[in-house]
Amino acid sequence: MIIFRNYWFRFGGGLLGLIILGLVLSQPQLTKLQWLLILNFMALLAHQVEEYQFPGGAPMVINRVIYDEHELTDRYPGNMQSIMIVNTSAWVVYLLSIALPNVYWLGLGVILFSLFQILGHVVQMNLKLHTWYNPGMATTILLFLPIGVEYIYVGTTRGLITGWNWVVALLTLIACILLTIVLPVQALKNKQTPYPIPVWQAERFEQVRRFAHVGPAK
Repeated sequence: MIIFRNYWFRFGGGLLGLIILGLVLSQPQLTKLQWLLILNFMALLAHQVEEYQFPGGAPMVINRVIYDEHELTDRYPGNMQSIMIVNTSAWVVYLLSIALPNVYWLGLGVILFSLFQILGHVVQMNLKLHTWYNPGMATTILLFLPIGVEYIYVGTTRGLITGWNWVVALLTLIACILLTIVLPVQALKNKQTPYPIPVWQAERFEQVRRFAHVGPAK
């Protein structure tokens, strides 16, 4: 449990490699929307690797930017326990959309959840940190955005995504945010947590911030 809590994103990277290998070997016959949902999950795994490993440092960004914490950024409100739950619970939701590809409101809701990353990574984090890049931004723009746009385009042009699908999908998006992001962090926040963010993540955050800083040098 300790290893998984601290390195779940590396397990996710390994899972991504296994998925790629499995798809290459099996060459399954799937619909375009099914492929897009699978690619969306693969993009999520790649996104998490970018956030937490290459280059890493995302936990510090989240605590500082999303929750505006500047004193206990290595442990509050997000810590390694809640961060692990937040990210791996998303795996379940994404895999559920793949398992139920004809439930279009679910697929659309998960796609919107991916596109929601644009607000955080491209806008909010860069504005608050005064940077042109933050961990997770590259996969958001290069993977989540085109996959999401294509899913919406195909679904709407084929008449599979209709008005009520959008309504339920938006409710699904809100539920995903509340249940997989807000709830774990708020339920497990503890200023004396035994699961602090490791020093190497803080170091990666500082390296990325210096590299991507916009404006006069500090």
